[in-house]
Amino acid sequence: MNKTNTKTKETIEKIHNRVKNFVNDTDYKNYLLFIKKFRNRSFFNQMLIYMTKESSLLVQGYKQWIDKFNRIPVACIDCRALSNKDCECEERIAPVRIPQFAPITYKYEDKQGEEQQGIWFKTVFVFDISDTEAIPDLPVKEIYNEGFDLGIKTLDVEVQFEILEPLLKKMITDNEFTLEYQEITKPSLGGWTDHLKKEIVVKDNTTEADKIHTLLHEIGHMFAHSKEELGSKRRFTPRIETEAETIAFVVADFLGIDTSPYSVGYITSWSKGDEEILTSSVETISKISNKMIDELERLENEK
Repeated sequence: MNKTNTKTKETIEKIHNRVKNFVNDTDYKNYLLFIKKFRNRSFFNQMLIYMTKESSLLVQGYKQWIDKFNRIPVACIDCRALSNKDCECEERIAPVRIPQFAPITYKYEDKQGEEQQGIWFKTVFVFDISDTEAIPDLPVKEIYNEGFDLGIKTLDVEVQFEILEPLLKKMITDNEFTLEYQEITKPSLGGWTDHLKKEIVVKDNTTEADKIHTLLHEIGHMFAHSKEELGSKRRFTPRIETEAETIAFVVADFLGIDTSPYSVGYITSWSKGDEEILTSSVETISKISNKMIDELERLENEK
């Protein structure tokens, strides 16, 4: 049982409206590049950060900044004073308070008198690193992306295939799928995912970069479009293909691969269509791209 207060409902509505108003390739692409920095946060909290302060690099609560990083959010972002009394500006400019949804559990009795556990959300506030004062200073790059660092993400493209392909193949086999390379003559077809046979097929007669791109796309299908994920609700092919391509774009960007010349024009075409489809697809993209990055981290650590 979930309870949502009026203010939270209004905030969720703002998020949905913002998603529905991704109006062009650049706007949507900027969002996709943004979410990788906050992959450990929920879709709604990612959107709240994006809507409130798009330039954010790393956000924490006031006490978290002090306890975890020995940094204090400033009282004035102009003079950088740490307290209101130390600010000598004509008008103090407070740091941006970024709202986030924090889940709170509670217990209640159902109609049969049995104890149940529910959840509701309260609004808390966080601050970006740009609105904190370092004591001592800590380079942003050391805590970028909330401490997550996958060593392969900055590799040159020349060596990428040798390192990425075994990791992606292991991700496939760990999820009880098989991977097969085949010669495919159709120019527009790079591969496919068959959930019934539990296999992924990738075009062999192409470049290594294309193979990595197709692997990311098909693994997106593997995770996002199984019977368990889709349930009994049928979804048309353009949506499924767009989700997989967008997931591939996000993960590829995290790995230092720019697929935008191929991806962006297609994955934004759907934003002019059904608004409900857009909203729920963005949630799927965030969830599955985060899952794939987590899997890459696990596999890299097991090497």
